[in-house]
Amino acid sequence: MGGRSSWLPGFVDVRRDEIRALVTVFAVLFLLITAHTVLETARDALVLTRLPSRALGVVYVAVAVCALPAAALAAHATERFGVRQALVGGLLTGAVLLVALFVVPSRRTSAVAVYVTSALVGAVLVPQFWSLLGSIFNVAQARRLLGIVGAAGVMGGAAGSATAAALLLVLHVKMLLLVSSGLLLVTACVLVGMHVDDRSARPQPLEALPSRKATAALREEPFLQRIALLVVATTAAGLVLDYFFKWTIARTVPHEHIAGLVATYYAWLNGVSLVAQLFVTGALVRRVGVATTLVVTPALLLLGGVGALVAGGALAVVLGLRGIDGTLRNSVNRATTELVYLPVPQRVRARAKPFIDGALARVTQAVAGAVLLALGSANYLSSALLAGIVVAAIAVWLAVAVTTRGPYLAVLRHAVAGDALLAQPELDPIDVESAGTLVEYLASEDTGVVVGAMNALARRGREQLIPALVLLHESDAVVIRALAIFGASAREDWVPRARRLLTRPDESVRTAAARALALHGRLDAADLPTEAGPRLHAYAALHLVLARPDADPADDAHVAQLLELPGEEGDEARLGLLAVVADAKPDARLSRLLQVLEMSAKGTREWTEGLAAASASQHAESMIPDLIARLVDRDGREVVRRALVALGTPAMDAVWAALRDTTRERRLRVHLPNTLARFGTRAAAEMLLECVETEREGFVRYKAIRALGRLTSDQRLTMDRLRVERLSYGNLVEYFRLLGLKAAFLSSSGGARTPDAAATERLLVGLLDDKLRQSLERTFRLLKIAHPRDDIRRVQAASLSEDGHTRANASEFLDALLRKRDQRALRELLLIVADDLAIDARVARAATITHGTAPATREAALASMIRDTDAVLAALASLHTATVAGKPWRVAIGGRPGERPPIELASSGTLPASVGAEEGRPDA
Repeated sequence: MGGRSSWLPGFVDVRRDEIRALVTVFAVLFLLITAHTVLETARDALVLTRLPSRALGVVYVAVAVCALPAAALAAHATERFGVRQALVGGLLTGAVLLVALFVVPSRRTSAVAVYVTSALVGAVLVPQFWSLLGSIFNVAQARRLLGIVGAAGVMGGAAGSATAAALLLVLHVKMLLLVSSGLLLVTACVLVGMHVDDRSARPQPLEALPSRKATAALREEPFLQRIALLVVATTAAGLVLDYFFKWTIARTVPHEHIAGLVATYYAWLNGVSLVAQLFVTGALVRRVGVATTLVVTPALLLLGGVGALVAGGALAVVLGLRGIDGTLRNSVNRATTELVYLPVPQRVRARAKPFIDGALARVTQAVAGAVLLALGSANYLSSALLAGIVVAAIAVWLAVAVTTRGPYLAVLRHAVAGDALLAQPELDPIDVESAGTLVEYLASEDTGVVVGAMNALARRGREQLIPALVLLHESDAVVIRALAIFGASAREDWVPRARRLLTRPDESVRTAAARALALHGRLDAADLPTEAGPRLHAYAALHLVLARPDADPADDAHVAQLLELPGEEGDEARLGLLAVVADAKPDARLSRLLQVLEMSAKGTREWTEGLAAASASQHAESMIPDLIARLVDRDGREVVRRALVALGTPAMDAVWAALRDTTRERRLRVHLPNTLARFGTRAAAEMLLECVETEREGFVRYKAIRALGRLTSDQRLTMDRLRVERLSYGNLVEYFRLLGLKAAFLSSSGGARTPDAAATERLLVGLLDDKLRQSLERTFRLLKIAHPRDDIRRVQAASLSEDGHTRANASEFLDALLRKRDQRALRELLLIVADDLAIDARVARAATITHGTAPATREAALASMIRDTDAVLAALASLHTATVAGKPWRVAIGGRPGERPPIELASSGTLPASVGAEEGRPDA
């Protein structure tokens, strides 16, 4: 993942190759909003002095009626000419209209026309600017730069209000129309000289207009329905609040003072909004997240609305309420509304956004304006009624905003993980058609196909469909597996054919038949052939002893003779005895025999599996230490784990004690976490979590993390979030420490560049890369344990993706997920991981959070690594230091007693290609 330097990182996050484009769009939005704000001052002054208060609703209806065809015309122009050319045309058209409105006499209709023109600038030209912005910056850039670009709009509002207020001291209010027209012309000139490849911003036919495709997009992405509901609630609340403000001014302020009051008020309001945009919006979004910031504006407005209702619509209170709205709507609320769209797929968003922000918002304005106009015409309006309507509308807005967090997290979750988050179906009982197909496979000549079909039928409780004739199969593997399935079932139709198998030449088939018959109580001594081998003979002998209630197998002369047989024949006999113990029901008479067999057991897979099965069937707790010791053997390890789980709490406690015993050999301890997880209990989970917290051996700790993740996922256990996230944070701190060490090699030069020095440096940097991957893997595995409902593994992949849009969605998901105060440091470090900054910039940012310092030079990094607790890293760093200095050096890495031999490295001669890690081991 490449990176770019950050410009002025202490104040804003702008990369050097973004400065030119950012300055240009900043200037365009500043001029556009300045012109619009000057025009707004003129329109409000003209409307409030020429229209009666009860008729104010007509302007909202007029705006809604004119906005839809204007938006359609703008969309058509954008499709045909491109967004920049369409915006230039709109600016020129607006400038001409304002000049014409200046020329015509001042009447009510002209005042309404000015109001409509002002609204169209905001409803058509401003959205076109945001489309232009989307053609210049990608999603990840927009997330960083939206606050800065938004500040241009707020600054333009402040500049426009101040300009209008100053000009009204010497000019008539209608002169503001010419000022606004001139500013629109200047904006158009800036755009003409701007180079933008906006072909990607051109919408496809019919996509820019309200259409069936737009409504289909709402059905395709349910979160868009939530955004649409939010836009409706926001628009309705904003309109009734604006009406309340204008209605109060028109009724309480003398007409000759309205223009000056409006201009001065808007100037102060936009100044405060600028401060909010610069110092509040970005910090608020970073601190509490997009979903929570959505609630801030309606929550504060609701408090102000209640105050206005209690005060009976007093002018000062209404001005304060409108001040809250003006301060937050164009800063905090505008930024979060734009950001909440970003997780929606771009294709779907492009179809739905014009419909939601355009047609749906205008229809809402028309309906709300018509209602207010009807109430005003009927003389029903009063300060108390308007204040009540405002409070109700804002309350609805707040309710919608509060309930948006869940759907917002869901769409982020889906954007990162896709359909993988859908619940996986359980293993359903097999249907008749599939069962018939599996039965057909039983006739296959391929042994693997036949065994697989039998296993599939048995797992789904359809073993009765396996015909007894399968015991005539020529493959011994098929016959042995069929006998195991039949022996565990309640069927009896296979017994006659199993008896015939007792005479088969192959000893393993005869033994399998005898075990299956014994499980059903159908094995007789007369059934055994005289030439039966020692294993089958021993099996039958012990089976017959157990049939006598008063007989003790350990004292039986025949059994004792079998136990004393020497050589391979004795091993076979003892394995036959062990098979009886494994097949038998719990019987106290077998305990002593099992101990005798354990003393003569070999280290083969057959012995391991036999002892495990016998220990489980007889609940032999005395066998637990031996079973734990046999976990080092790959063959039979799963059978041993199942046996330990069957032995219950005593076995779990013994496994935990062995895991905590650091004197036990490492090759055993690395298999104990997975064994502990197989018990599937909360107690086992707590033990694993404690192991992660306290274990010093890195590979054992990694195994414990994996085991804990599997256990919590399989058993749906919830762990202590704070403890797990603390561990995740610790791994992130280690990640950035290692990244700082790597940055020192990438950003500084020095050292003798001999072939040996270059080789040892490659080894050292490669080892750091391995450890960086391991630290991140541990971080996200622990995060998955803390948040089991989310597919954190896919979030990890998305965070490291080369695609900026995918990476941005992952960042936003993590930002929305980790919103608690105690998660702040963890969240900020994860966002730095997903950023596309250069390594040194990421290390510097992380250091401000972890309060650490990264080595600034290669020498400092080497000195730090030589003192590292990781022996491999320290040895390689020492070797590289000596190699650079030209000194002979030899060092041995690893080589624990009883394990792999040490790896020897030297400062001259041929160096190995890689160092330290076992094949597939995620820890060096």
